[in-house]
Amino acid sequence: MKNSYLLGFFLVVVSGVIWSFGAPLVRYLEDAETFRLQYLLYRGLIITSVILIFVLFREGRNFFQTFKRIDSWSLIGSLVMSVTFFGWIYALTTTTVAITLLMLAVSPVLSAFLGYLILGERLSKSTLINMLIVAIGIMIMVWDTEKSATIIGVLYGFFVALGFAIYTITIRKNPEVPKLLTPALAGFFCMVWATILIVVTGVSFEMPTANIGISMTHGLVVGVGLILYGLGAKYLPSGELVMLSLLEVVLGIFWAWLPALGIHEVPSRNTLIGGLAILFAIIMQGVYARKKHLIPMP
Repeated sequence: MKNSYLLGFFLVVVSGVIWSFGAPLVRYLEDAETFRLQYLLYRGLIITSVILIFVLFREGRNFFQTFKRIDSWSLIGSLVMSVTFFGWIYALTTTTVAITLLMLAVSPVLSAFLGYLILGERLSKSTLINMLIVAIGIMIMVWDTEKSATIIGVLYGFFVALGFAIYTITIRKNPEVPKLLTPALAGFFCMVWATILIVVTGVSFEMPTANIGISMTHGLVVGVGLILYGLGAKYLPSGELVMLSLLEVVLGIFWAWLPALGIHEVPSRNTLIGGLAILFAIIMQGVYARKKHLIPMP
């Protein structure tokens, strides 16, 4: 039991470290706002391919049988996640890495609230207080800002957090559905939406070679992270998962700040103060969840 816990802890920590490089990668794009759709197309292709290759390796002859276990909730989750992929890239190309990641950190609290609305789970007093702290943290981040892009970026970021929260609810609704098929489908739907929008808007499918490499690397980062997270999550209580999800946020902000990587984004004072409030609320949510769930997730 102890070895299983340590294995799960290791896998989830590694997934968080890998994911943390995703947001800084977007900063290396050439003319990022122009090539958002093309970037999403290539990244979605790699996410889907990486996950399906792993599922094929694991299931072997039963590969196609696993698709029969997909239900309506899994389809809803994949559709929501595919749109969330768009919000993620639009947030990163509109505002700072710090604000985008800190807004993503709100998703565990939103998941608890949606669990109450959709799954009928009890909404604790602790969760309500944490939701209030998160709201205050967001207000501090956008307070007295002179850049409208910051507010738009926060809205994109909140949309992403909400999308991830809905996705979390859908995969918890039916534990029998293979967890990795939902993000694989999400990557596929993301490709479909990006292709349709490229055709409708009349832009080219082409983008700089460097951008193609970055988008494929980012897809690999997301896909491998999802596989490791899915493998490790079943050994850990939900409280640990909530708190370990902060690893991506903290490290992602650090990589974007680290001068050696050439991005050097220094968070503003309001971002730091509001971000600390949000991180505090998520840690408290994790502590509460850990006390509530003392056995490993199924």
